[in-house]
Amino acid sequence: MANRAERRRMMRETTAKNKALIADYTQSQLLAGLAKNGITPQDMEKEYHRGYQDGLHAASLPMIKTCYAAICLALHDEFGFGEDECFRALTHVDERLLWTLENQELVDEVLEKTGLTIQFDEVFERVQKTS
Repeated sequence: MANRAERRRMMRETTAKNKALIADYTQSQLLAGLAKNGITPQDMEKEYHRGYQDGLHAASLPMIKTCYAAICLALHDEFGFGEDECFRALTHVDERLLWTLENQELVDEVLEKTGLTIQFDEVFERVQKTS
């Protein structure tokens, strides 16, 4: 059994060899190799977009769930909302999100109704008072 340093060296050499093998092929040779296996450039494009959407979906759903939880906890901690009030508030949030065509629409409505500006290009103070 090789020690850790030897295993890492072998891994680097193997990776370098694989990269060198791929680098020796032209794009047309790579496409020809894929076509030999029945894979077209359209298939590659389709799978790229599917993978992108899957990744976006996998990343966004946990974030949205975290936002709902944060809203519920903020309402509970700041205003003493219980189960029924939090349920009503989160249901309303969900309805707004589902029926809004674009995010700027809600941001503008918040500014109009409350005077608060929501800016996510800010790292810390994302919600600011305009007055």
